[in-house]
Amino acid sequence: MIRTSLKTHLLAAAAVATLVAPVTAQAAGFALKEQSISGLGTAFAGITAGGNGDISAMFFNPATMGLVQNHELVQTITGVIPDSKPTSATATRFAPLPPGSRGVIAGNASPGDVAQDAILPAGYAAFSVSPDLKLGLSMNGPWGMVTDYGSDWVGRYHGVRSDLRTYNFTPTVSYRLNPTLIVGGGVQIQYAKAKLSSSIDAGLLTGIPALAGRFDTMGDLIGDSWGVGMTAGVLYQPVKGTRVGLSYRSSVYHELEGSSYFTGPPLPRSPFQNQAIKAKLVTPDVVSLGAYHDLNDRWAIMSDVQWTNWSRFRELNVTFANPALNSRTIENWKDTWFFSVGSAYKATDALTLRVGAAYDQGAVDTEHRSPRIPEADRMWLSIGAGYKVTDSLQLDAAYSHVFVKDSTVALRDSGLPSDPNRGRGNLDSQFKNSIDLIGVQARLTF
Repeated sequence: MIRTSLKTHLLAAAAVATLVAPVTAQAAGFALKEQSISGLGTAFAGITAGGNGDISAMFFNPATMGLVQNHELVQTITGVIPDSKPTSATATRFAPLPPGSRGVIAGNASPGDVAQDAILPAGYAAFSVSPDLKLGLSMNGPWGMVTDYGSDWVGRYHGVRSDLRTYNFTPTVSYRLNPTLIVGGGVQIQYAKAKLSSSIDAGLLTGIPALAGRFDTMGDLIGDSWGVGMTAGVLYQPVKGTRVGLSYRSSVYHELEGSSYFTGPPLPRSPFQNQAIKAKLVTPDVVSLGAYHDLNDRWAIMSDVQWTNWSRFRELNVTFANPALNSRTIENWKDTWFFSVGSAYKATDALTLRVGAAYDQGAVDTEHRSPRIPEADRMWLSIGAGYKVTDSLQLDAAYSHVFVKDSTVALRDSGLPSDPNRGRGNLDSQFKNSIDLIGVQARLTF
């Protein structure tokens, strides 16, 4: 029979906390930089200074839209192919449980590639009101990911499926103040939607040791929200052929509202009932600095530095209609840096070749890393090309391979009432990770 004591409520709250926490705080694996194919070819080096040569740079710095001479449309499509495989995964129940409920948590230790491939589009439009004033609109998906382990894997109490998608609409304006300085800004109108799942060891709530692991309940949380932010930037050209860009993209605050759904054995007096939920999601703010320089008529070199304020995400509070299930999870993510260098070579008047490399810092240490996002430091190698088909039409393509450092998940369940992992057990796993990116882009000027 299910106990309705304070101990039961604490265990229930800890169990549902895992449904939301990891996905609202991810670093490099959560940020989708792939918003420009011409930029992808140089690993986004110089894009904050408009080094890619088209208006897709306005996502990174709205002032770069001021480089447009006439009207311009750009459409990009990127195939994002992540690969994340857990190896040697083991899970055990925490020691304070009665002897009959201790031991190994059974399940699939090798679920294969848990990261889901995706197609990421982005669209841009810029209109020249005058030689100095430009108006534009960009449509992007700046944050998102999907991982799925299957309901039978050994770490199911820490997370099964994580699905987060965002859609950004940004009206933008730029203005050339003088021959050397352009300023720009925009308003981010952002829609976010999340669906997160994990198993709950409801058998622990019975107080009968033999039932631990025998009455799994699947919990799904679904919520969405609209939020508003801003973006601003400057572009400085001290001499012809040299540009420096600085930009800021603000955080966007969301209060996700939706419902929780629990499916599993019909245990009496279970606290896991379908109900309304709320959870806060805050995307990080980003500061970028880029430089571009023409060495001669054929060669250009460029670089970018980006700082992402992940440290603002320290904890997550989830509110349920039943206050007994309310949860608080400590995250403690850290700020990250992204450094890239690249070069472009104008092989002919129509053909431009690009190459780039980048270092992308991870945002989470081993003690806080979740299997939902087993990310780590990574290195980018990129190549690309742009071909001018006509005076009005240019096509671009690019490929990047991202070498992701092997990561470790080592989560501990102390059994203490205040432990957010209470009831989920200990989980240890190594992860082999990598990402491939391939994209195409079309630019139309008129």
